[in-house]
Amino acid sequence: MNPLHQDRLRIVKWPWVLALLALFAVAVALTLANGWQAHAREWLNLVVRWLHIIYGIAWIGASFYFIFLENALERQGVRAELSGNLWAIHGGGIYYLEKYKTAPKELPRYLHWFKWDAYLTWVTGFLLLIIVYYADPRTILLAPGSTLPGWAAIAIAIGSLGAAWLVYVGLSSTQLLYRPALFLLVGGVLVALAAYLLGQVFSGRGAFMHIGAMLGTIMAANVFFVIIPSQKKLVRAAQQGETLDPNFVAWVQLRSRHNNYLTLPVLFTMIAHHFPMTYNHGANWLILILLFAAGVAVRHFINVTEKEHHKTLVEGGAMPYLLVLAAALLLGAFYLTAPRPSTAAQNQPPVTFAEVHDIIVQHCQMCHAARPTQPGFVSAPGGVVLETPEQIVGYAQKIKQVAVDTQYMPLLVPGVPPMTPEQRARLGAWVAQGAPGP
Repeated sequence: MNPLHQDRLRIVKWPWVLALLALFAVAVALTLANGWQAHAREWLNLVVRWLHIIYGIAWIGASFYFIFLENALERQGVRAELSGNLWAIHGGGIYYLEKYKTAPKELPRYLHWFKWDAYLTWVTGFLLLIIVYYADPRTILLAPGSTLPGWAAIAIAIGSLGAAWLVYVGLSSTQLLYRPALFLLVGGVLVALAAYLLGQVFSGRGAFMHIGAMLGTIMAANVFFVIIPSQKKLVRAAQQGETLDPNFVAWVQLRSRHNNYLTLPVLFTMIAHHFPMTYNHGANWLILILLFAAGVAVRHFINVTEKEHHKTLVEGGAMPYLLVLAAALLLGAFYLTAPRPSTAAQNQPPVTFAEVHDIIVQHCQMCHAARPTQPGFVSAPGGVVLETPEQIVGYAQKIKQVAVDTQYMPLLVPGVPPMTPEQRARLGAWVAQGAPGP
């Protein structure tokens, strides 16, 4: 068996592919026959998001494991052809692993490859961008009030993914690649610039998600264009009895380490849409950089801890100041996103529940209802239903957070005028006055 061919999905046979296509055709037929388009879109969102998380966990888990393995190798007293070895225990078993400097003299029959998780994470992520952002760019992708055509917004969004990879390749072709601190600084400045520029075109949520997609594209492209081709070159050299320059192997490993440091920032962008106080802020690009820097600091702390596992925090091997730095960065983001007292809300006369109810009915209930009337919604977003007085009063603080503090909600809905600053001030005053009911 050729080790170069062990990366193929050999379990995928045509009968199974045809069966999956047939089931998909049944789902499409049911959708068209019953008018379930919105329902089908929700399920498509769920299934693709689930797959994205599954493959993402597998990919990031492999990245974490192999960087740990590299960091924790015992490099003393090993054979000349080895970089190191490691004894480990997990799940009731004891394992012994060896890493070769390049390749063994004789390759094994079976060689496991790690690439499909990376590819499928990117593919499912891009499908999610289509489902959530590109299918209706005016709802979530574009900034409120933007006059940019939807097609242009999508072109900018997709173009940003390719541009990110090209800029990264350009940086990696310079001597900055071998000066990690300077590479990190330049990269951080470019990410901040990209976040600021995208924020001028997209909504805060759309900008954050596309910064994450840009970094995810760099990571997946690193696997597709650099790591896997280099590994194939390594295997072919071993098959032909040649020896690759260890510096070439180290260069490939450096790109893998870049991916490792990008994981925590990308994970933040995956969950950021749950926290509008981060992306719907006037300085959202700064908040993004603070949180990204905190993630990189934590990742570096973990890497150093693994590499200096024989040292303790007291001995300084684990660089504990990195945790303090990460905490300080988080504190900075916490302070920046804290709600500020609204003068407009403070100077408001008493607000009646009837007035609040009218605002909720006009701007919120078409989506936040047991049975939403807004096309594209089959259930209330986040499970938040605002129909009864008890529900509205119960969600008073949440209403203040999303409609007054961050002003993320309500979404712009065709045919419905946007919520005015005066209405937001009245909602804020109502909450400040104790959110009285009817």
